[in-house]
Amino acid sequence: MQRTRVIGLGNTILSDDGVGVYAAREVRRRLAEMGRAETADVVETEVGGFALMELMTDWDRVILVDAIQFDNVSPGTLVQIDPQDLRTSLRIRSVHDVDLPTVLSLGRCLGLKMPEEILVYGIQAQDARTLGENLISPVRQGMRSAVDLMLDRLTADAPRQFVSRQS
Repeated sequence: MQRTRVIGLGNTILSDDGVGVYAAREVRRRLAEMGRAETADVVETEVGGFALMELMTDWDRVILVDAIQFDNVSPGTLVQIDPQDLRTSLRIRSVHDVDLPTVLSLGRCLGLKMPEEILVYGIQAQDARTLGENLISPVRQGMRSAVDLMLDRLTADAPRQFVSRQS
């Protein structure tokens, strides 16, 4: 079985920017509810660049979810992004740090075990800069779609675990 880590990126006090963190929390909650919490390690972070290297080292597969801001895309739109094309995320690519493709390449050059598979889900934000702890409705819906996709992927790959419940 692949060792999988889900990384929710974002800042929950910057309105829609928190969508990746909220998505990670929902994945964690629903996996636990299904009795499948061991299916993936789920973490939340505000960091990007080099700090992502440490979070991804020694995992077979990493699923990243973050807010994106493309031009002419409706808020809440869910996009699966090729990691080599990352130019949209506030944390996956930083003007003060290095982008995800560089992090992966550098990690491999340093002899670190970097994930063989990386899935990146971006959810179009409307406002990722205003102080606030709530997602707008379309972004919340995009988050739900991302969570459903991640859970489908995680549970399709993992053997079913049955939890006995005593009354």
